[in-house]
Amino acid sequence: MKKTLSIIAAALLMLTLFAACSDEPADPAPAATPTPTPASGSESTPTPASGSDATPAPDPDPAPDSDFDTNRVIAVFTREEGSGTRDAFVSVTGVGEDMYEEAVVVSETNEILSKVEENNFAIGYISIGSLSDRVKALNIDGVAPSDKTVKDGSYAIQRPFLVCVNEEKAQDELVQDFIAFMLSAQGQEKSGTKWTTIDDNAPDYTSKGLTGTLKVGGSTSVDPLMQVLRQAYIDLNPGVEIEISGGGSGTGISEATSGVLDIGMSSRALKDTEKSALEGIEIALDGVAVIVNPANPLGGLSIGQVKDIFTGASTRWSDAG
Repeated sequence: MKKTLSIIAAALLMLTLFAACSDEPADPAPAATPTPTPASGSESTPTPASGSDATPAPDPDPAPDSDFDTNRVIAVFTREEGSGTRDAFVSVTGVGEDMYEEAVVVSETNEILSKVEENNFAIGYISIGSLSDRVKALNIDGVAPSDKTVKDGSYAIQRPFLVCVNEEKAQDELVQDFIAFMLSAQGQEKSGTKWTTIDDNAPDYTSKGLTGTLKVGGSTSVDPLMQVLRQAYIDLNPGVEIEISGGGSGTGISEATSGVLDIGMSSRALKDTEKSALEGIEIALDGVAVIVNPANPLGGLSIGQVKDIFTGASTRWSDAG
């Protein structure tokens, strides 16, 4: 009996101790670390919350016609001496040999395009057939440059596109056939896509199935048209290869004279001294567009204003009208 009471007493003691342990409070959560308040004069700047008065991102560029500074100097770009485009341009505008001494000389149509595209205050000139939305063509004396205004003569700055052959090459059957294609109804149709045709009643062309290779080169203004004519001719004459190179009208004329080229390309009429060695054949007409950057709000110039810019009489856009 005593043993049973001892066991019961021991069990009650253990229950009492267990209850005491379970009543102990849990460990408190760690206190949050307070955010220090910057001392006066501190360089610490709090990060603004969303919707705060934080400095906004800069606005996009304003519209071109709202910020064009007409007091800026005109960046003039011109083609190299010997270029047919330059010869036609200086002849019609009256610039002559008095090209502005600060004008930057470049040697290819694509380079003129790039220079004017990259500079808001630039001006240059290229073939109408080479125009793109990278630049803006100006009206001249109120007339927009186009194949229609070139053909009716109302757009003043224009010139012929020629192919040139020496006496020996003129006898080559493949040379004759390619030139016949350029002057045919099919060739003139291709010329009329961007340029101005010279014959709206040209005869049809029929392939003779010739084979061989032709070397054609010269004017970079004529080059885009020649690329179109080349592909159209090869489509009808798959046994023919036509290699086209640049270099400018002067190169086309000199290398056609020497026979290095089978056919030279020129974007100006032949001079009297050149006619003794070459036959020049007109394949299309083309206007010379005066171009500016699209950011320039100017819409047009007179021939006189163009001359003033390219001779250096007007050096700032505020002087140009």
